Amino acid sequence: MGSPDSITEVVLSAAALAGVAPPPQIPTGFRSGRLRVRRWVRTYFRAAGADPGEAALAAACTEFGLPPEALRGRLSDLDAGARAKLVLALAWATGAKWLTFIDPFAGVPGHIRTGLRARLADLAAAEGRGIVFSSDTLTDFIIAEAGVADIEKGELVAFGSLASVVSEPRGSLPAELTGVNIWSGLARKGWLSIGHSAVRARTELDGKVFVTLPWRSALVSLDEHDPAFTSAAVFEAIVVGLRDRGTAIQAKLSPVDTEMGLALDVDLADLARLGGTSAGAGEDSAGDSGDGSGADSGAGFGILHPGLGATLAQLRAAVRVGTHVFVEVDTSALRAYSVE
Repeated sequence: MGSPDSITEVVLSAAALAGVAPPPQIPTGFRSGRLRVRRWVRTYFRAAGADPGEAALAAACTEFGLPPEALRGRLSDLDAGARAKLVLALAWATGAKWLTFIDPFAGVPGHIRTGLRARLADLAAAEGRGIVFSSDTLTDFIIAEAGVADIEKGELVAFGSLASVVSEPRGSLPAELTGVNIWSGLARKGWLSIGHSAVRARTELDGKVFVTLPWRSALVSLDEHDPAFTSAAVFEAIVVGLRDRGTAIQAKLSPVDTEMGLALDVDLADLARLGGTSAGAGEDSAGDSGDGSGADSGAGFGILHPGLGATLAQLRAAVRVGTHVFVEVDTSALRAYSVE
């Protein structure tokens, strides 16, 4: 996982080693979409230095649920699921001990993706084959039993089990995938500090640390004196970006004064949230559980920060890029761990 250019380079480097099947990459564009599947298959096998034969190819297609007629059409005739099955089947048919893939499940619907991923992992385990692959979706990495590497800007940021990489993220992608902000900080004399910000918390660590804060562990309001604020550590910020993420609407905030606040991402509303009741896995900290989100059982549909509007319509009208807001961070939710 990591920045696209970096992880692609690593996968291609692995593919260049002896005995490794190169990643099947279906060409894109109008002209390539008109390309016959059979012709592209032959091109891939030539590049892989493999000649598995019709029987081996047919068997591999069967293993991944790709019907034989799919090989007789054009690439443009294949949907995302069929393309993924074709990519997996081709690499498998090479017979190579190691297989490589670049985001092989991209665009595949969830139920099909889960089945394909499990099938690939089961086959590889049964036949003792290895897989090097990239993905930007956290669930894909559950099959990475040998470990996950986080590579960003050409540097190896972290390597280890999936649990270790995401529970103590050291790069932007695992932080993004697990729904937390991440900063470099310093623990000294019992206090945790992040840059020059006034946002601080007690700690038993000492030295350089990484610090994370969940996207829902801050309270945002249009009113500096909102009675929902419970501390003096309230800072002013500007909304510099808005985006959808799953069922949530999220804002990117930049502090007006970096000696007071932090740049952070915050969930503003969640459309899976009904009447202030948490809905969905991973959202047990929402609502009136004391996570600092400001939402309670009386909040309107989807609302996480009543101080930004009691309804989604009010939120949309009030919060835009350039809007000034006031933020209180739940410092009890700051989590620090050593850089070492």
